[in-house]
Amino acid sequence: MPDSLQIRSSTASRLIDETNDIMATTDNNFRFVSVQNPGDIKDRAAKRLARSHAIKHALESKRKVQQQSALNFRIPVAPLKENINKSACKAQLTHIIASLPPLSTGALDPFQMLGVDSSKLGAWLGQKSKTTQAIKPVFSIADELVLPNFRLIFRAGLDDPAFLNAIMLTFSFAVTGVIDLECLRYQSQALSVIRVRMNFPDEATSESTLAAILLLVGIDARLTMPSKVQLHMNAVQQLLNICQTQNVCLTDGIKRAIFWQDLTSSVMTGSRRIVDHTTFAELEWRRDPFTPDAYTLSSGFEKVSYLLTDEFMEVLKDLHALQYVRDFARFTGEDMVSMARVDNHQASIQSRLAMLVSSPRVSSLLDCCHIAAYLCSATLRCKIWPASVVPSHLSLRLLRELQQANDDPVWDDHPDVLLWCLYLGGAFAPTGSVRSDYVALLRLNQSSRFRGRYGSWPELLEVLRQFIWSEKAFPSPVEAFWEEVFTPLKVGNVELKHRIAMAPLTRLRATDDRVPSPLMMKDYYGQRASIPGTLIIAEGTFVSSHCGGFINAPGIWNSEQIEAWRAITDEVHSRGSFIYCQLFAMGRVADAEASREEGNPIIGPSAIPFQEGAPVPRAMTVKEIKQTVRNFADAAKNAIAAGFDGVECHAANGYLLDQFTQDVSNQRDDEYGGSIENRSRFVIEALEAMVDAVGPERVGLRLSPWSTFQGAGMKDPIPQFTDLLNKAGRFNLAFLHLIESRVIGSADSGGTESLDFAYKLWNGPILVAGGYKSAEDARKLVDSEYPDKDIVVAFGRYFISNPDLVYRIKEGLSLNAYDRKTFYVNKSAVGYLDYPFSKEYLASVHA
Repeated sequence: MPDSLQIRSSTASRLIDETNDIMATTDNNFRFVSVQNPGDIKDRAAKRLARSHAIKHALESKRKVQQQSALNFRIPVAPLKENINKSACKAQLTHIIASLPPLSTGALDPFQMLGVDSSKLGAWLGQKSKTTQAIKPVFSIADELVLPNFRLIFRAGLDDPAFLNAIMLTFSFAVTGVIDLECLRYQSQALSVIRVRMNFPDEATSESTLAAILLLVGIDARLTMPSKVQLHMNAVQQLLNICQTQNVCLTDGIKRAIFWQDLTSSVMTGSRRIVDHTTFAELEWRRDPFTPDAYTLSSGFEKVSYLLTDEFMEVLKDLHALQYVRDFARFTGEDMVSMARVDNHQASIQSRLAMLVSSPRVSSLLDCCHIAAYLCSATLRCKIWPASVVPSHLSLRLLRELQQANDDPVWDDHPDVLLWCLYLGGAFAPTGSVRSDYVALLRLNQSSRFRGRYGSWPELLEVLRQFIWSEKAFPSPVEAFWEEVFTPLKVGNVELKHRIAMAPLTRLRATDDRVPSPLMMKDYYGQRASIPGTLIIAEGTFVSSHCGGFINAPGIWNSEQIEAWRAITDEVHSRGSFIYCQLFAMGRVADAEASREEGNPIIGPSAIPFQEGAPVPRAMTVKEIKQTVRNFADAAKNAIAAGFDGVECHAANGYLLDQFTQDVSNQRDDEYGGSIENRSRFVIEALEAMVDAVGPERVGLRLSPWSTFQGAGMKDPIPQFTDLLNKAGRFNLAFLHLIESRVIGSADSGGTESLDFAYKLWNGPILVAGGYKSAEDARKLVDSEYPDKDIVVAFGRYFISNPDLVYRIKEGLSLNAYDRKTFYVNKSAVGYLDYPFSKEYLASVHA
């Protein structure tokens, strides 16, 4: 049962079972008020008198009594004359149907004389997305020409308390997702009337009565109650027998409704079917002898035909033909005859597939293919079936089979079949745990059975087209799911559309006053935000004028800088992407010349230079540390004012905060040094101040436990960084950003130390940077090594040379090489704005 369907009370199941007791107390409560003389209906004075009388006496107390006992006003219409012209009658009926107003109780029940709460019914009718789904695929609001039109049945059943209460039950459950006492009352009243009617064949075989029973079956099927479903469908079987013995003619539409509800409920609950595709002559279907080529086995199934049964292969051929019809350019679904044939075609396929799905298990591959084929057939009819509960149920059922069979070696020999099943099931899975489980299963198989293939959409599409695949029905939902597999993740307040981020990259393109270049940097970040949903971590930005040390690196402590950053963040957001500001201070690694020009001393945790020949820093006082903490908080506020989506606290790569964390640079004996706990204090205080300033969902943390860049590198960093991660984890930050050991700064190092300890400690999104050179590397990390973690891979150098990097990875395109010599050319556009977009990306933009 889907996650959203809950029973509010623990006693609800018991109350449902007690419905028969409730019915016994309500059987004698029905009374009907009617116009006594049918001829009076034509008299204007009589009609005015009746209307006036109805309004005058529609008091609240009587209305409540009427609703509770399912009373109704019935106005019989004078019988038609036998010699009436049939063609004229048909034309008049067509005109009336066409002029019917939209469903609303205001038009249908102006005097509030229905035997149910008109205002509540009106409110539910207004929630079309939920209520129309509740009655599909048995009835149709207006989408199709073959199934019974619910608008007409609704109006015809306005004087039918069984139908009205079944509708109230169905809509209430659809809107609220729960079975409460109100729903049980609707169910009880509907069943009361139906039980009495079963003794009167003329009333029992009415279309509205059958519709009421089918709606009740739909509720029980959603609640996975096979015994209740069987009870109601047995009643339908009894009515069908009455119709046959007494020559009662049922419409084509209600026969189809019976067939589809019986089949759908059987698939969802395992109930015994009362009809099949051969029961009603109206559902008869045979292959078209003029299009024999349509009834073929898809190439993907031909490769595994030795594993399939003859019966299933025949169904697959018919399914291929249905796909052909669905994709036929001239097929519009606006012709009743062609739609009836399509409905019959689908009925034949699903009826036979239902028998296969319910048959004893044969093999993992075959069992999964049976369900996947059924899901295909249910979603090829795009207007009705995908909006029903059927696809989500089949998707869940297929998931359970795939999870149980994932270790079966048969998939090792036939990975394409597994791929088709996984993507088809995931594409039509409801949002929530089922869909997430499909994503996890795909990632688990991505680097093992799939060997890193199918990473680009064209490559995946080539495989899926070898099986059952509709170019009209499937690409949109399947591509959206494919993007989820490699993509969606909420980081702080933003929803990413893929798992590739741009790492923070020092580029030295700001002005001499540390103001971001309003034109050059705006274009640079705008180019790399061109694929919507991309997360960019902007280059290291100084938190105050006393924390600098790089020439032409930007800051964010004054209004001019804030305004310049605002132009950049606006540009990124206009492209549909997101940007965080990395905040940092240089400490002992500040450039000596730049520090002299700015009048700032070189400071650090202790008087230890970061390398031989470097200036010896002055140890910071506690007062200076506290002021720097405030600087980080103020900079965070300024960043948000500048339009950034959040900030990253840079405590990595040997800069000031990292210097306090590392024992090789921190030899203090006060509260900020001398122990693991004390060495963590500066970072934690800075984080706390930033969180207090802008909120935890806007703050990330960057660490490099194994880095030896700029004099860092503890012998055993794990205890120190374990303490830091445990404390930082209490803030519920937007993300943790880790740097792999295989890079030192912007250069490859060949380090092999693992970040496993950090992955295990952190609960939440993790950005990982350092030496990722291809899509395969990124997929392996996300899909295979840590499939249970929310990981985003941050590319640096290749984002410099490929402004459309995300698009290139998605489409499997080659990457531009980067030129390291232009990384740090002060205030120059060379190597900054001149890397080209791929011609494929430019073509897609202008398409």
